[in-house]
Amino acid sequence: MKIYKILIFVLLTAISWADIRSDFPSYDYVLTEFNVNETFIDNPEFKRFVQKNKYEYRKRFIKAVNRGGLIIPSMKEMMYQRNISPVFLYVAMVESHFKLQATSRTKAQGLWQITKRTGKELHLQMTNAVDERNDPVKSTKAAIKYLTQINKDFDKWYLTVMAYNCGPGCVKSSIRKAHSRDLATLINPRKNYIKNETKKYIKKVLLMAMIGENYLFDYKDSLGAMMHHVNSDSIASVRVRSGESLSNLASILQMNMVYLKNINPHLIYGRAPSQRAYKINIPHSKLNTFYTRYVGKHRVVTKEKVSKTFHASTSKQRVLQKQSYSNYSIYWVKKGDSLYSIARQYHSAVDAIQRLNNSTSTIITVGQKLLIPTYKQYARN
Repeated sequence: MKIYKILIFVLLTAISWADIRSDFPSYDYVLTEFNVNETFIDNPEFKRFVQKNKYEYRKRFIKAVNRGGLIIPSMKEMMYQRNISPVFLYVAMVESHFKLQATSRTKAQGLWQITKRTGKELHLQMTNAVDERNDPVKSTKAAIKYLTQINKDFDKWYLTVMAYNCGPGCVKSSIRKAHSRDLATLINPRKNYIKNETKKYIKKVLLMAMIGENYLFDYKDSLGAMMHHVNSDSIASVRVRSGESLSNLASILQMNMVYLKNINPHLIYGRAPSQRAYKINIPHSKLNTFYTRYVGKHRVVTKEKVSKTFHASTSKQRVLQKQSYSNYSIYWVKKGDSLYSIARQYHSAVDAIQRLNNSTSTIITVGQKLLIPTYKQYARN
């Protein structure tokens, strides 16, 4: 009788292991991007966390994405430009759930929950009129810079994520205690190598990333349509005259004032600082209106600069076509290929390939011709 119980236990365990892989076909991509060994998917502690929280975190993911709107594609673009994987947007999702004015009990603020001290180190402006920790564009650039700096000490992105939560000193101390940099060892529930909060934090980020990236690998994933819709527009930063009010700009752009204010929560009084011209955020889809109806009237920048900015901002495809062929490769799809395997082969990224080929689908066919971006702006580490 005892042997049957053992066999049943082994069978149930095998089913559980299979389920996590089938539930999250994105796991290999996500773990690779965070420099985690792919065998971590079989870590008992992580599996328990995933099985317990996957439905609740999926609900949280949907709420965060609906709240994030224009933020997600903008964040991805900034990460591509700075040669950091776009999966790091899930750090911000865990930090703030994409609430632009989220405030922690320690007074950290914004998408990335940046403290005043760190904000000053990263040269974010914090005055009575503006708090750039709440600016989705400037805070993301600052967070990317901060993450890159931390990673120089660790050279493993999962350690960098943990350090973002508890500080670099905390992670260095845990590595010394454990005599190991292995993730499974560091988060061992029976050891006190690192804070329980940080153990949970890294698992949260990995699970949220697996949920978010699933649509690239699972054709039946119901989040796919929502993610493609989200990726259809983004935020653009444009320079306006000093003291410009959001209400006046909303009128010129013929858009909802509340919506414009929502993507500029760093402007405390709803207007640009009065000392100088200042960059604020507008929907990418409103760039044409901005340059034709605002710049020409107020002469914020020269005509030549407007032309260059407009063409660079409004049509990424146009810019790509101007690049020489040395910046991307032509690839003919073969049997057994997937967008993921092709992206890995060229050190590129799936959604960068989609964007360059004017596609929102992850389905490819044998014999199909693809352009593969291989230049630094889009290549992954």
